[in-house]
Amino acid sequence: MGTEKETNRVMTGVESDYNDVVSDIAEELVARLNVEEDGTIIDMFQTGSFDPWQLFVFYSALEKALMSFRTDKRKKTVIVHAQPEALVGTGPVVMPVSTMVEHICMSRMNDLSEGRLETGLLTVSSESIDYEGVNLKGRYVVIICDIHDHESPYLSECIRLCKEMKASHVVAVPLMVWNPDLIDHLTEESIKADLSYENRTLS
Repeated sequence: MGTEKETNRVMTGVESDYNDVVSDIAEELVARLNVEEDGTIIDMFQTGSFDPWQLFVFYSALEKALMSFRTDKRKKTVIVHAQPEALVGTGPVVMPVSTMVEHICMSRMNDLSEGRLETGLLTVSSESIDYEGVNLKGRYVVIICDIHDHESPYLSECIRLCKEMKASHVVAVPLMVWNPDLIDHLTEESIKADLSYENRTLS
């Protein structure tokens, strides 16, 4: 059995670059949020995979960016959660992004209490996209959603709706942009082989 000194030495050598990666991506996202034109969909988080590590990075980077975005006392921002279009007709549902919005509000409580930060919700029915929240007139709006098909017009319609409500500037940031072109080239045989390997009997 190893000594405490040996254990500490091993643990010290195991370092993750997760926080550095998240910080770098968040900084890039904040920069883009500050310069992108009105009506832009910022599709930084494109993927063709459900790799949990990748999704954790996307989530953490988006949350970190929004924690520090437009914190100036003279600026008024509305973060609007657009529920995925696949949830048509369901009404408000707890999703990863809705939880993120709650975290941001708790961390930016001063901005929230003084009206510098507001939130809203977009839900989709079979007939329309419906908005619930504060008045968007003259506000800078950031629409965030959990998953978005890169060929879908859904987010463009959400942006158009916010502009109709007189928002001064609207950008959208999907947490995950599903792009089939990025899917690994898997075959039926390779999938079966992976499954049989994962379900093998341990000796």
